[in-house]
Amino acid sequence: MAKLLSLVIPAYNEEKTIESIIRTVFSLQMPQDWEIEAIVVNDHSKDTTASIVSKLTSEFPKLVFVSNEQNLGKSRSVKKGILLTKGDFVAIQDADLEYDPKDLITMLKKAISEDLDVVFGNRFGKQNKLIYPTYYLGNMGVSLFSNIFTFPRMGKIVPDMEVCYKLIKGDVFRSIAQKLTATSTFGFEPEVTAKVARYRDSSNKKLTFGVLPISYNPRSFAEGKKILWSDGVKALIEIMAYNLL
Repeated sequence: MAKLLSLVIPAYNEEKTIESIIRTVFSLQMPQDWEIEAIVVNDHSKDTTASIVSKLTSEFPKLVFVSNEQNLGKSRSVKKGILLTKGDFVAIQDADLEYDPKDLITMLKKAISEDLDVVFGNRFGKQNKLIYPTYYLGNMGVSLFSNIFTFPRMGKIVPDMEVCYKLIKGDVFRSIAQKLTATSTFGFEPEVTAKVARYRDSSNKKLTFGVLPISYNPRSFAEGKKILWSDGVKALIEIMAYNLL
């Protein structure tokens, strides 16, 4: 029986890129005996995102499409998508074109070959394009701050806590998702990282963790980037909240 990689794609007003990312995802060369499914969560988009994805469901049988009746934000949309997955491994795929889905396959192969429960991407591990230096430094700063709390629990450094590409075993990710409480746009990342570090199985064993450098092509604000400097401040507060409470 084939194993399954589930990708959760939150989408809000992504009519320019959503079809391209879906087609790219379903054209990926999967490892032997692996298949892929994609769950698109439309977060009450005001453009044609919903109609584009709806039409594609007839072309791709393993494309699941759900819509929020009101805008819930990325964190809650991703949680909703994770709980709908069936995969042996689960990862998040943004609806824009900043990340290269081929990296997910490399991450999956690493998880399989090294028997890892979790693999985080690392945008700092390659010479990637840099548009806004302040955001680069901000991401490094919040990652360092997060590691102050998570390293003692998991014994591993997370060089890029805010990275979208977090590949986690399906049962573990679904278990974690049931307890997610983040409601802010980017609260998902620090909360998941904190819960991964704290997670223990029935025998009190911590998760096995790996990191892989990935490609990153950041878009500008003119191209639809949605993060603000205030999100970094919120991230610092959320890191403390999710790791201390």
